[in-house]
Amino acid sequence: MPLPLLLLLIGINLLWAGSSLAAKIALHSIPPMTLAFARFSLAALLMYGLAQLRGVDLRVARRDWGRFWTMGILGLALTYLLSYAGIQRTTASESALIIAAEPVFLGILAYFFLREKLYPMKVAGIAAGLAGAYLIVAHGWKLPRISGLVIGDLLIALGLLFEAGSSILGKGLVARYPAISVITYQMTSGAIALAPFAAWELISTSQPLVLPPAPALWSLLYLVIPCTVFAYTVWFTVLDKREAGEMSVFLFVQPVAGAFLGAYFLGDKITGATVAGAVLVLLGVALINRRPDLPLTPPAA
Repeated sequence: MPLPLLLLLIGINLLWAGSSLAAKIALHSIPPMTLAFARFSLAALLMYGLAQLRGVDLRVARRDWGRFWTMGILGLALTYLLSYAGIQRTTASESALIIAAEPVFLGILAYFFLREKLYPMKVAGIAAGLAGAYLIVAHGWKLPRISGLVIGDLLIALGLLFEAGSSILGKGLVARYPAISVITYQMTSGAIALAPFAAWELISTSQPLVLPPAPALWSLLYLVIPCTVFAYTVWFTVLDKREAGEMSVFLFVQPVAGAFLGAYFLGDKITGATVAGAVLVLLGVALINRRPDLPLTPPAA
């Protein structure tokens, strides 16, 4: 992979690493469904404006509308309803570490739906990744007690599964349409799907509607522009040229950087079980993305 492309993929995952922290800050003042709707409705408007400025043809075949709606509902509406509800119940550091399981989900789905080859190293990687995700959620090898923290972790993990499925769907669409078109319609359909949930949330709250404080607004802005408009455009543009399993290796940047940000800014505690789980998941990511023709150890000199 060319160095500029490698650095670009690392860069967008560093941006995504801060999303758990930004969401945690915003959720102090903005309810989860409303935050998700605000993020993707604003992103959809910006993506539409960007498409107009660049003269991108937004016409799509009628047969593909179902895929765009599925991407929006699964990859945005369900993903972030679950993720933001989970972030409210757990720590920013732990949610960032759970994100490390997404390459495992992506590798499994790419095998079944994209026919990407599943070598023995990938099987070992999937096993290690699933074990690591369990360690993080259960806080050890014992059966997890159903607590708010565990429920939050499980909600985030389920959201990541839906997001991985969205990348699989997007792989087929970016082969036929510009990435900006795919993202614009994904954001639009996701925002429409989120709208009734956000409206219900705002109507049912007993608190008066007021403008959120500056930290929440800055966090929302960070989620909209760098994390969504810019990072999604880069991700789906590159996805057209590279294998989904190959790209998933760069997702490992998120848990490491995200956990550090949560610990530094919010004082989140990182236990031995979460570190061990993260190591297993990162090992799984490395194995999943290992070329089958490379030896396990360097050849003797």
